[in-house]
Amino acid sequence: MSGSSRRRPGLRAATALVLPLALGLGFVNFSTPSTSPVTRRTEIDATQYIPLKVASFAMGALRPFFQVQASVQAGRYDKWEVRKEIEEEIKSAPVVIYTYDWSPFSSEAKKVLDAMGADYREVSLGAEWFLASPQQAAKRAELGNLYGRTSMPHVFIGGRSVGGLMEGDPGLVPLQETGELSDSLKQAGALPDDGLFGFFLYSGDHRP
Repeated sequence: MSGSSRRRPGLRAATALVLPLALGLGFVNFSTPSTSPVTRRTEIDATQYIPLKVASFAMGALRPFFQVQASVQAGRYDKWEVRKEIEEEIKSAPVVIYTYDWSPFSSEAKKVLDAMGADYREVSLGAEWFLASPQQAAKRAELGNLYGRTSMPHVFIGGRSVGGLMEGDPGLVPLQETGELSDSLKQAGALPDDGLFGFFLYSGDHRP
């Protein structure tokens, strides 16, 4: 019996514990994405993120489990082919965000980018981690191997990983809280410059 086969019963048991926890604490979002008009908003209310910060800290403790789980769920795959696909994706737009469709963290991250008026590309890795296809799980596993995180969202600005919504390097909300997000987006070409010709040089063609 292989090493991965011996781990499967333990992973199933861990999944059985984690899934109800995620559902009960609201980590899985079944709501319909917002279709409200996009507005440019740079000011923030830090208190609105407190519940998500607490939830993000709690989920961070499960990071080792999720890394192993993603690899087992993916099965056998061509590591270099998957890494090539990821490399092409993160260079395909000024901002690329890997998401789960039902994740409140992913939904909030898109709200932040929408509020900034940012040009971004979304790459969905399934409804949630436990519903991902082997191909999606393989991509998630390699994101973990390359950047140390399998949780979603995973945001890249100008081809550089900035992490997730609340944490990472340094994370989307921490960038917003320090006032650096707007400059980072502009430098990546995700926002029009404030100059006279900025709007005309801005393509804005990656928005969903």
